Amino acid sequence: MLLLLKSKTNIFVWLSLVFIISVSILVLLSYSGYSFGIYSFDLQNEDLILTSPSREHLIGTDQLGRDLLVRLIYGARLSLLVAFITAIIAFVVGIILGTLAGLYEGRTDFFISRVIDIIYSLPDLLVLSIIGLLFSRSTTGILFAIGLISWMDVARLSRGEILKLKQQEYILSAKAIGLSNIRLFAKHILPNILNVILVAITFTMPRAIIAESTLSFLGLGLSPPKCSWGTLASDGWQFLNTHPNLIIYPSLMIMFTVLSLNVLGDYLTELNQPRESYV
Repeated sequence: MLLLLKSKTNIFVWLSLVFIISVSILVLLSYSGYSFGIYSFDLQNEDLILTSPSREHLIGTDQLGRDLLVRLIYGARLSLLVAFITAIIAFVVGIILGTLAGLYEGRTDFFISRVIDIIYSLPDLLVLSIIGLLFSRSTTGILFAIGLISWMDVARLSRGEILKLKQQEYILSAKAIGLSNIRLFAKHILPNILNVILVAITFTMPRAIIAESTLSFLGLGLSPPKCSWGTLASDGWQFLNTHPNLIIYPSLMIMFTVLSLNVLGDYLTELNQPRESYV
């Protein structure tokens, strides 16, 4: 936030930040037990099946008479949860394995690199589908599946950055005076690679949202009545010709969230680029 205030930012960055914060606040309110109106996300009403937008239901109802706006807000829970949990998994696992490969090299580097290559060679959709089925379409299964395919880029990036840093004179000097690998990593390596890793994480989050939406759209997402933006889009697909709002609204939420995260990621990447100074 301080970087945003101190630098010249365009309107798209600010809009992206406001959108992400707004959606996050709505999700936190829903987790705290706040009720949006008088409707529950799973409240069915046979008299309100597929109604048009009205004062009572601002963007209409779905095929079971449930308020679509409330379901969109509650659907944001899983979509954003997937993004944040995936980011944490990618950060922790990626840095640990990337650090081990970069610091110790040799057999350790070879083994970790081959594991990454093997996982990279597996089709993401196949891995997501198999794990999703094994966990019976649960939230845990979806988080585990997406987390499993999200850490490799961070691990490779960490390894590459550490291999470059190890050639720096101050790192060589620290090793020469007997500094342990743990202290070397904590004091000299992590602070120098953290910015690059955090930028990579911002691009991991939108990919995770897309992965969850794809899984849900194929019918391998959460079991009803739980929902995410992906499951809402999947449910609305069959009504595309008659009630397109059922698929348009969740699709727009996915699009704007992914776009906002990518814009913020591009901005952070730009901040980390070295700038030439002309006097």
